[in-house]
Amino acid sequence: MPLIKKNIVRPNKKLMEAFYKIPVALISDAMDRFNTMDSQIKPLFEGVKICGPAITVREMVGCNIMIHKAIEIAEEGDVIVVDGRGHKDTALGGWIICLNAKMKGIAGIVVDGAWRDVREIRKAKYPVFTRAIVPNGPHKGYPGDINIQIQCGGVPVNPGDIIVGDDDGVVVVPREEAEIVLDKACKLMKKEEEVKKKVLEGKLTIDIYGFQEKLKQLGVREEE
Repeated sequence: MPLIKKNIVRPNKKLMEAFYKIPVALISDAMDRFNTMDSQIKPLFEGVKICGPAITVREMVGCNIMIHKAIEIAEEGDVIVVDGRGHKDTALGGWIICLNAKMKGIAGIVVDGAWRDVREIRKAKYPVFTRAIVPNGPHKGYPGDINIQIQCGGVPVNPGDIIVGDDDGVVVVPREEAEIVLDKACKLMKKEEEVKKKVLEGKLTIDIYGFQEKLKQLGVREEE
């Protein structure tokens, strides 16, 4: 039977504020490249950043009735994450849903499926990450589930997991592992800033990272 769970456990707000300051690429590195959504799931416009706890939605192909319900349940700062089965021929939503979400203070929408009304969404700069864009609208014929484990972009997503998205894509930080991932990501960000400083001083990354020795180990020969 279709299921709606109204209450979820959300991460500490300070934790999410810290993740917001870190690029998605470094969070992905901190998780050893795991929990990064499919490269086709991209933002509808540049200069976007979202970070918030997941409200998960599993829809039947071409249906969007559960997304409407999820927006009612969601709280300010949440991210609606939709398993649309990767279907790209029917948009699961558009500007009206985004307007609903924006008015409630929902941080953004991530959908493994298609979306539409791109012009209005870009004009309003409301964050939507989607697999495809198509004008065909959805139906309301089959119920799905809210706040159960889903998959989105090939990654398992549980209610309350931290969703972070920017121009590079979307990562999912499991709520139980968030503090460990944050510590690793902060260290990586500090290290990267040090490398940037050295590059600005005229040093080359092949020397900074010690790649010359690595090339020798890999059996690469150099010739004049």
